[in-house]
Amino acid sequence: MTHDITLFGEVRCHKTRFYQAALEERGLAYEMAEVDNDPVAARRLEALAGSADKFPTFQIKARKLRNPTLADLDKALARAGLFDAGLVHDKKSQRFVRHMAPTDAFVSYTWQGDRMVLGHIEVSPVHRGSGLGARFASEVFEHLENAEHEIRLTCPFLRCVGATRENWRNKFNLEAKK
Repeated sequence: MTHDITLFGEVRCHKTRFYQAALEERGLAYEMAEVDNDPVAARRLEALAGSADKFPTFQIKARKLRNPTLADLDKALARAGLFDAGLVHDKKSQRFVRHMAPTDAFVSYTWQGDRMVLGHIEVSPVHRGSGLGARFASEVFEHLENAEHEIRLTCPFLRCVGATRENWRNKFNLEAKK
């Protein structure tokens, strides 16, 4: 059986065990390629990463990922279509993100004092017209429904989606769709 995810490492390595636990927690099937016990696995890792000592390393649908953070692992798995990381709030970049292929969807915001201003939504052109943008905007709005701060929508598309539900119209100070 072939897997979309291969983890190259040694079972005695704490980082390898950490990644095994992360994959199991996410319910993902994977191949454990033990480079210390399997010479074929060691050669495969050498071909992939240049050395059999460069572990832990993932191969996710033919793409190499070496020693990632959990956030980067989730992002790679989501972009490969293997895991749904859900809505990610990236406070540093001031974005709500959904990782996906071929590019991530996002809603960006700025702060005006204590007011959050949602100013832009972006979805890959290959997904436009599919309803994905409206579903993603709805997911962001549901996440923000109980936020204490004031929220304003300046993006015409976000305003259109926000006007579809009474609770959102009230939260975002919008008029009903006519």
